[in-house]
Amino acid sequence: MKVSLVILVISAEIALVFGGCPKIISKNDWGGAEAVRIEYAIKPVKYVIIHHTSTPTCTTESDCARRLVNMQSYHIDDKNFDDIGYNFIIGGDGEIYEGAGWHKVGAHTLKWNSKSVGIAFMGDYQSTTPTAKQLEAGQNLIQCGQIYLKIDGQYKLLGARSLRPTDSPGTMLFRKIQSWRGFTRNP
Repeated sequence: MKVSLVILVISAEIALVFGGCPKIISKNDWGGAEAVRIEYAIKPVKYVIIHHTSTPTCTTESDCARRLVNMQSYHIDDKNFDDIGYNFIIGGDGEIYEGAGWHKVGAHTLKWNSKSVGIAFMGDYQSTTPTAKQLEAGQNLIQCGQIYLKIDGQYKLLGARSLRPTDSPGTMLFRKIQSWRGFTRNP
């Protein structure tokens, strides 16, 4: 057992060095406020739930940061969430922004938050598709979560619309994620 654990740790470290995890812009770096309250999730989580924000997208880090500050304020002040609802948000600039982050329960999908990571693509993807850079960032983030043992190796990938009545993650993004590893329509 110890040998296999050592091999797993070494494999993860090699993957990080050579495969690399994508850069994640911290909440502090985009100007986010601290969470009102933090609830920790048991890791690794079994589900990855993909959303879109149904907002305009952003194309620069400063524009994305401004939109994220507004989104976090809306989630905390108007929706009474403890933090921005998503664990991570992928901007139209292709960058990954920390929301609630790893190990923390988000507020993205009622009854699913404690057993999932919620990844939102900033924009409305009903009739347009996220950029290739955004899609790649999403897949790399999921892979990174597996390397760090934050996402279960046999995770199930879902669009938010598979769990509740919503347009999220948008028709075009939902079509794209159907080809991603782990996709399922039903949990």
